[in-house]
Parts: sequence; structure tokens; C-alpha cells
Amino acid sequence: MSSVVWEKILQEVEKALNDRPLYINQPAKNNDIIFLEQALNCPIPDAFKEYLLTFNGQTNWNTQQSTPLLGFNYFLSSANIIEAWSTMNVLFAEEEPIKWVAENKIKPLIWSNKWIPFTDFEAQQKLILDLDPGKNGQFGQIFSYHSGMDYQEIVADSFEEFSRSILKKLQKNDYTIDNHIIQFNNYYI
Repeated sequence: MSSVVWEKILQEVEKALNDRPLYINQPAKNNDIIFLEQALNCPIPDAFKEYLLTFNGQTNWNTQQSTPLLGFNYFLSSANIIEAWSTMNVLFAEEEPIKWVAENKIKPLIWSNKWIPFTDFEAQQKLILDLDPGKNGQFGQIFSYHSGMDYQEIVADSFEEFSRSILKKLQKNDYTIDNHIIQFNNYYI
């Protein structure tokens, strides 16, 4: 299901950008997915696997040479997901829970090793696939991670919902284009 949605998303983006290069990688291979799950030490949802099998992030995501696919966040390849995830684990995995934040949908942590970053904006803001939700959250929910986050910024209850929402916005022309960047009328991507 997600692979069809992401194929349509790529078609809509290509139309919106008037055939400008999309700077996307070739689809991940099954071995890439297996390696990702082994590195993360957890299974990832099928919808997320299907997305990676459609395109494996963006080329030159950490340089100024390419334009983000949507918004200002670059989509990470499976290798870059592991790199970003590993960096965050080294920096923050041993931190104690944040005492002044009540647990709700997102655990009150600086970082969890079950939070999987799949987009990045200047190493400051990321979209996270949450495989360790808070007591009122859902496994596989998507949230926006950034410094100063309020721990309630759920973007979607699942990767599938996230994907369908993007497609719907593109099909309804619910965006603006500024400097070849598609900007939705919300702030998370």
C-alpha cells in the first residue's frame, strides 16, 4: 500500500516542480532493509519498508547541492538513518527521563533507541518513527523532534497515515513553492 502511495507522491512532486530533478536514491534492496533492522535491533513497520523500497532517501541530503523533496527536511537513506540514529544514541541514550514532562503520547526522554529518524533538517529537526510510544501513543506514530520540543507534536498515528496525508495535500495543491521547495501549509515537513 505505502509503495503505491509513495510512487504517487513522487509523481505529484515531479509535476509540481516542473520536472526538476528530484535528487532521490534508487529504491532500497531487501538486504538494505534487513541490515537496517539488524542495526536498529528492532523490526520496522511494513509501511515504512515499502516506502524505502520505493526510494531510499535523497542524494546529497547533507549538502546544499540538492533540494529537499518536501519542505525543508531531507529524507534519509537507510544508511543515513543508521548514522543519525547511532549519533543520537551516543549523545543522548543514557539520559534520565525528563521529570517536568508528564508522559502522554511520547515518552518524556531526550532520546530513545526506538525512535527512528527518517528525515533531517540541519541536524536540528527530524521526523521520527516512534517504535516506543508513551502510554497514550501508538506504535509506529510519527512525531517531529527538535530542541525545545513539547512532547505532544504527533504528526500522524502511523507511517501509512503520514504518507496518505502527504499525497492528499499534494493532490489538493495544499502547498506553496518557494525557491523550488514544496512547503505545506503546516510546519512539520
